[in-house]
Amino acid sequence: MTGKRVAACRAGLEALFPIARDLCPDGFPAEETRELDAVRGQVSFGFVDGLRSEVSERAGIPREWLSLDRFTVHGCGPISLHDDRHNYPGVHFLIIVVHSGRLGVVDAKSRARRHAPGDILLLDPHKKHALVPEGLTAREHPYERTHSPVMREEDQFMFACFDVLRPLLRDWFGAKGRAGAGTLPAA
Repeated sequence: MTGKRVAACRAGLEALFPIARDLCPDGFPAEETRELDAVRGQVSFGFVDGLRSEVSERAGIPREWLSLDRFTVHGCGPISLHDDRHNYPGVHFLIIVVHSGRLGVVDAKSRARRHAPGDILLLDPHKKHALVPEGLTAREHPYERTHSPVMREEDQFMFACFDVLRPLLRDWFGAKGRAGAGTLPAA
């Protein structure tokens, strides 16, 4: 978590969730994340550029690292503890929550708290993480073997994402740490 949240773009983000439920009713599967291309097609360049600017300002990450070509929209249901190192070896995820229902991102030790629309999360896909109902730890959440679509809104999670190249953030975190400015904690 970064502890940061977008404000100006929040209403636009919240408007995407009903569109996703309409265009992609099966777009929120348990135990996997699905890219919602039909929803991405509904998002204007101007909105994405504005979101990029606000995320950059709020999170303190250089705007040019948030490539418009690396912007995606995703849906999922609860997901057990895992890492995505093999699928995403070269990036960090800068996630902006669209809808969280009752779900929260956790590591192997933390207890889930739901996220607000507009929350900015920096997620290292090389580290273990899960998306589980509020109040649970990753260990307390059972694996859902069928990977079926999740239909209840409170169990659906939707987010926008900018993939940020790992070397940029690694060097940036190192420079910030050496300068005593601290770092954004990664979820």
